[in-house]
Amino acid sequence: MKKVMILFGKSDWKKAKPFSNKDYQYSYEYFYSLCKKNEIQMYRASYEWYDYEKHLFKYAWIYEGEGGNWKKVKNIQPDLIYDKTKARLEVYHKKELISAKYQFINDLNFTRLVDDKFTTSLIFAKWSKKSWLIKNSCELKNILPKIKSSKIVLKPLSESGGKDVQIIDKKNASKIKIEKENIAQEFIDSSCGVPGVSKKMHDLRLVFINNKLIYSYIREPREGSLLANLAQGGSLIIVPKEKLPKSLRPIIAYANEVFTTFEPRVYSIDLMFDENKKPWIVELNSMPGLFFTPEEKPHMLEMYQELLDIFKKKLQS
Repeated sequence: MKKVMILFGKSDWKKAKPFSNKDYQYSYEYFYSLCKKNEIQMYRASYEWYDYEKHLFKYAWIYEGEGGNWKKVKNIQPDLIYDKTKARLEVYHKKELISAKYQFINDLNFTRLVDDKFTTSLIFAKWSKKSWLIKNSCELKNILPKIKSSKIVLKPLSESGGKDVQIIDKKNASKIKIEKENIAQEFIDSSCGVPGVSKKMHDLRLVFINNKLIYSYIREPREGSLLANLAQGGSLIIVPKEKLPKSLRPIIAYANEVFTTFEPRVYSIDLMFDENKKPWIVELNSMPGLFFTPEEKPHMLEMYQELLDIFKKKLQS
């Protein structure tokens, strides 16, 4: 049986179970069981558990199957690694060392490219608000005359889940303390919604495996917030593919073309529509989640089956 390792960030090996959230646990148990039926044993490990001298994972979790339990195992040498770590420089370096011995999905070059918000704003310049790299408050002050919107978006280069994103009034920007590298962008007023789909403030996520759009959904912020990420309290509404605005087609076609060299690839594109119904790319993400909310459950099996198929293809190559 082939072995596929899902690689995560920091984790406490002493925990009794790998998950504290039962909904997350259910999603992974379902996926792991599906893989096992297809002769693939799935593992779960932190990059911190890798032994760089012996070139193996000292610890890992496995799921023993329906009605079973999560079990701790040791000294694993996987055939393939599916990367689900956070986008941080320290982690990139360690993954590079691991990749000298093991093949990754996604390719680490693709991961670095997609998770860098500044780089993707240049690649998708036609559909991206102009971005400025700033390292301190003085640099922010210097670019303020170039920003036309009354609000400014500040976000770290490569975080996800809306972490450390700030939306501030331009008039108050000079009071903001900046102590690390950020991107500054014009604010996109998405309050008019997605044409033909929603009339509320939003962002729209498209989830892809290779050239195939698997599913899409709108995230709407909770009352009083401008951040629609689920981690920030946003809500989720599935959008049928046939209802997606036609204005997205050039973006999808361009993404498929520009990323052709990376296959297999798993990623998502987050967008907003402005008051003129023009779509703007907010960011890309190389690691869309394996957890599915109740609203997403009808699309769960399709996503899992597509992942399973790319595992099989990669393992055969």
